[in-house]
Amino acid sequence: MRIQADRFKNMRRGTYEAEGGVAVTGRIMEYLVAMVAVILCIVVPLYAKDGYYQIGNAKFAAYKTVMTGGSILLIVAVMPYLFFRCKEHRKVCLSVTDRFVLAYALLTGISVISGGFYEDVVWGSFGWNMGLMSQASFVLLYFFLSRFGRYGRVIITVLCGVAGIVYGIGILHRMMFDPIGFYEGLENYQKAQFLSTLGQATWYGSFLAVTLPVGIGVFIHCEQRVWKILSAIYMTLGFCTLVTQNSDSAYFALAGALVLLFVTSAEAQPCMCRFMGVLTLFFGAGKIMYFLMQIHPNPDLEVDFITNIMWTSKVTWILLFACFATTIALYVAETGGRKSKGSLKKVKGAVTVPVFSIGAVAGIVLVIFLQAQGALPEAISKRLDTISYFNWNDDWGNGRGRIWRFSAKVFSEENVSHKLFGVGPDGFCSYVSAYHGEEEELLWGEKMLTNAHNEWLNILINGGILGAAAYLGIYVTAIRGCLRDVKRDILLACIAAAVVSYMCYNFFCYQQVLCTPFIFILIGLGEYILRRT
Repeated sequence: MRIQADRFKNMRRGTYEAEGGVAVTGRIMEYLVAMVAVILCIVVPLYAKDGYYQIGNAKFAAYKTVMTGGSILLIVAVMPYLFFRCKEHRKVCLSVTDRFVLAYALLTGISVISGGFYEDVVWGSFGWNMGLMSQASFVLLYFFLSRFGRYGRVIITVLCGVAGIVYGIGILHRMMFDPIGFYEGLENYQKAQFLSTLGQATWYGSFLAVTLPVGIGVFIHCEQRVWKILSAIYMTLGFCTLVTQNSDSAYFALAGALVLLFVTSAEAQPCMCRFMGVLTLFFGAGKIMYFLMQIHPNPDLEVDFITNIMWTSKVTWILLFACFATTIALYVAETGGRKSKGSLKKVKGAVTVPVFSIGAVAGIVLVIFLQAQGALPEAISKRLDTISYFNWNDDWGNGRGRIWRFSAKVFSEENVSHKLFGVGPDGFCSYVSAYHGEEEELLWGEKMLTNAHNEWLNILINGGILGAAAYLGIYVTAIRGCLRDVKRDILLACIAAAVVSYMCYNFFCYQQVLCTPFIFILIGLGEYILRRT
């Protein structure tokens, strides 16, 4: 036995030597990166120290602990890998997305110097913590996963599995059932604000916006029966919690993801059939949850505009039956071996739908502008008065009108250095307090404005024009890369949908620990797939 064991060791040693140091150390890195990412995907969504009390700080403390220990481990472990790469004279290949990530990292460092709020921007504003260290951790997540993301499917499966648990608890919470004891001692108005293990509904929506499109993409594009069933269950939970979590921003995020998934589905009739099934399930979830919510409602829950439409509007009933009929027609055509007229050509799907979507958004913006200027006919204006979203003022979007107007003014009054390089990561609060404190106090009293409540406007102030361009470039090139090779791996469509969803959601929200690390994980895994293919 001992001779056989020695022989096995010699064989294994010989295999490692044949593979070379890069292969061996690379394999070790793949295991370690997967381990850190899996721990992150489990701990951050589920951990809470004292229920909802300071839950945002508790989440970041968990993220900080995992990333500090994980980063030290990975940086130490990657040294032998880099040594062997240099020894074997391996070339360094950088994609366009890689270059944007590196540019963003460099410009973030410059913004710290430009802003001058050195102590404030290391960890960022209290309760948000999106400072220099957090931005560095996002960059590290991207590069480690883009180079060592071999077990990306495991990471995504764990993330979606945890998300499914979070969704289920969120649904029960909206029905006033509390399986985890987080609602003990809370008033009904507080229960209306907090959900599941994530806390505040806006933060909950940001996690939903990143994770739900992945499951939708798997359902549409995967051909394996088991994964279609699992993704259908996951998607059902996601839609049911989306139509009850009461954040309108989540609907805009889903719309962005669905536009992209329509483009990737338009070429194949089976995918288009499943896409219409997704829409049927979405509209059906609104009606089902409306009836379930009547069983044990929260009297203090004020339903947002779009949620109310999803629950009670006749329009959504019509859309539900139309989508269901289209799904049946496509399925019959597919099983009957006929090519349905509903299955669009790739060019039509890739061009017409995005152009139509952009045109629709531009049209809505134009209507809001004309309504604010009083330039619409009186009959139309009176009808639009009943819809808050078409009436631009300081209270628009739960006060975002005032915040965006003030933030734009802050940027316009910056000096050239701040305009170009920014005031530092998560330095918005410190900069506003220092240079616009009186106006801030006049508008919000003792409350502090921590960010612009629009990630793209926020990064323009924190990172400057150059930093914002680099940051936006990361997302745009990631989507472009995924769509370019979407046929090679179904996960590319899922990742692209998640990125678009994140961008749409954070047009109304901001970076935070429940969404931004996970989108960088997904972008990194997408880059890994592209590098391998």
